[in-house]
Amino acid sequence: MSRLISILLITFLPVLWAPAAVAADASKKIDASELPKRSVERERQFLSRVVEDLNKSQEYVQATIRGLEKQIDAVDILEPAGRERDISTFLEWYRSYAEWLGNNRSDFEEDLSAAYSDDEGGVVREDACYSIVDGYVKLGSQLDQQVAHLDKVNDRTIQRMAELRTALVYILSATFIEERNRDKRQGQEKKQDQPDRHREKDELYERYKDITDSQIAMMQLELKNLDELQKHFIVLLEMGRLERYWISREAFDYEALGQLARYIGRDAPDAIEEADNRMIRQYESDMAYFKGKVEDISRARARVVPAGSLKTIDRLEELTENYDRMKSRYEHHMTWLSEQAGAYRADIVQIRKEK
Repeated sequence: MSRLISILLITFLPVLWAPAAVAADASKKIDASELPKRSVERERQFLSRVVEDLNKSQEYVQATIRGLEKQIDAVDILEPAGRERDISTFLEWYRSYAEWLGNNRSDFEEDLSAAYSDDEGGVVREDACYSIVDGYVKLGSQLDQQVAHLDKVNDRTIQRMAELRTALVYILSATFIEERNRDKRQGQEKKQDQPDRHREKDELYERYKDITDSQIAMMQLELKNLDELQKHFIVLLEMGRLERYWISREAFDYEALGQLARYIGRDAPDAIEEADNRMIRQYESDMAYFKGKVEDISRARARVVPAGSLKTIDRLEELTENYDRMKSRYEHHMTWLSEQAGAYRADIVQIRKEK
């Protein structure tokens, strides 16, 4: 009898345990009927992230626009006309930049609305991401031209300042003053037995021997004005360079997003997982990049010493405000990138359940 019971248990136990095993396995897998819904939800998440990024970028750009408008309002009639023109050129470019971001955000918002009103999916367009890449490349090229122009003007300004400093150091030196006084005492005639001098000094002396006090004062004023103007160039150059770093990284990000958009609405879990991993690597690279730039900004800001004329101090304050604004932008973006990388990791876990 006991032997019969053992045989029955051996026969029927696997049957009794089979439903439990199947149920356990099913808890790890996604129901096949849920896959289309998961795909549509994935598209909605993708579009939401793009809309959030574009909206965030536009807010950052508008903050820079407000800073430039503040600089325009501070320009007075005594400053060089080129200063207002330079700021206005940057301001015009930033306004076009903000408008472009707004238009793209609106387009993706329409796609997102369509994704929520249609349960069939298929609203994500990879070409829309690549179009943003092209837009960033174009914006970067325009900015490069402005920065290159300012670089040339700044270099010429620095060269002229060096010439003025060299001249003023010589003109105000005891050697020059004594020699000119000696010539005046001798009726502007050079002594034949004067000590030998270097040819460079002879040329400088001949160039400036008849200079007047008013001309010296004009040279000193020119040097002061050029120093203020050069600080103006530095403000815009640093703004342009920091913005260029941002644009370059955004172009890389949307190229990676285009790769993901290609597969996001398809039944291609392996390709989606690979694209998600690429997004994670891209965002991790961005975070490391911006961390380095934040450190660079901190060092550059620490070197800014508010000294000089009132106008020079104003320019240096504008420079520190720009540093602070861009540092804040980079830091906030690093936090957002970290959150997005985490979201893509969660997506990968979900995708693996669907396989």
